[in-house]
Amino acid sequence: MLEEMSEQTNHRNTTPARGSALWWYLWSVIVLAVTILVVAVGGLHHDDISAIVRRPAFWLVAAPMVVTTLRPIVPKNRAGDGTFALVVFLFALLLYVGLPAAAFLCSVTMLVRGAMYKQSFLRNVFNVAQHVVTLGTSWLVLRAFGIDPTPLHTWTFTESSIRVSELVAVGLAGIAYLVVNNGTVYIAVAISEGTSLFAIIREDVRHLAIVGVAMVSLSPLVLIVMVHMWPLVPLFYPALVSLYQNATLSVAREHDALHDSLTGLGNREMLHREASKVFDGSARQHVGIAVLVLDLDGFKGVNDQLGHAAGDRLLQVVAERLTAVVRPTDVVARLGGDEFVVIVQDVPSIALARTTAVRLLDRVYGPCQIDGNSLELRASLGVALAPDHGVDFDSLLRRADRAMYVAKGAGCGVAVFDPAQDGDRGRIPVTYEATGTDH
Repeated sequence: MLEEMSEQTNHRNTTPARGSALWWYLWSVIVLAVTILVVAVGGLHHDDISAIVRRPAFWLVAAPMVVTTLRPIVPKNRAGDGTFALVVFLFALLLYVGLPAAAFLCSVTMLVRGAMYKQSFLRNVFNVAQHVVTLGTSWLVLRAFGIDPTPLHTWTFTESSIRVSELVAVGLAGIAYLVVNNGTVYIAVAISEGTSLFAIIREDVRHLAIVGVAMVSLSPLVLIVMVHMWPLVPLFYPALVSLYQNATLSVAREHDALHDSLTGLGNREMLHREASKVFDGSARQHVGIAVLVLDLDGFKGVNDQLGHAAGDRLLQVVAERLTAVVRPTDVVARLGGDEFVVIVQDVPSIALARTTAVRLLDRVYGPCQIDGNSLELRASLGVALAPDHGVDFDSLLRRADRAMYVAKGAGCGVAVFDPAQDGDRGRIPVTYEATGTDH
């Protein structure tokens, strides 16, 4: 089990294996985008290009697109790419001058950005493809309502009386933009991490609703200003930054409420949320789930002898080692104090749960340097398995915690809960010593 676990750090920048499901998906999106881009750019003529470069409004919209793409604003505790203003101005540009100019400018800018941030070739090209496919989808929606702007024949709302059909067209095109732009990424992440697509959507839907909808809604206003009062376009810049920062501050606060500030791991509340998702999915798929409770040995001594700052750093080391070894589909949280919880999915037997726990503990064990002091990290780990030891998370957590104390008392490293001993603490469950360790 743990041989398959790998570090999560920057795993999305790793090129997938040739012929894998992710590889096929990424290249399918890329091929579709190339087709759209060839058709779109092939439709540009010399007169179109001349018309674009002569329009000051184009440059006032293109400038923030380039800046926000190359120098993104990423809020604290959020793993976004920070290209929020790209949505506002790119969608406005699509409405104003059509698909070819918008797709070409976006492609060049995103390619340069990928090179600057040293993204892998496939990831860089996929990011470009994602935006091109998004623009192509929105363009098809607009075409269905008879809206097909070009640099020579720009489009805006009917001046005398805005038609309902125009509002519906722009609204549906905006929805299509958000769905495709985010959906293509969600699918890639779901395939890459082996997680549920709906779980990813559920996790990000609040940020999408607050920021994404707000940004797309501003695009028609930018369009109107571009057409009628283009010198006022820069007035949108500070307003957009303020809007985005306020919206992401709200999301960051929610993140802080669900994560341990010291280690960055999920806290007790997040643990129970993630456990609910895992156990709901396992009930449908009939797969085993191992709940592991890990507690450090001698942690109080570290605090007493080296101070609480050293103890905090030791907890951070444990968190780093745990997150480095688990799979993206597994859950790691700090329960409190020096106690951690790991939920491992797809564990069909007690024997495999035991082996997984032993190997995980072996990865956590080892020397570490804390403020110039060399410490040997040791811990005890208890295991409970669903459905063998229970079917709900709270029961499994209690039983894994009980097994952990047995392991700590016996000095054996790992203990697996024995259902026959439930409620009888006079007998010790079967225990298993972590390999390669000296207790």
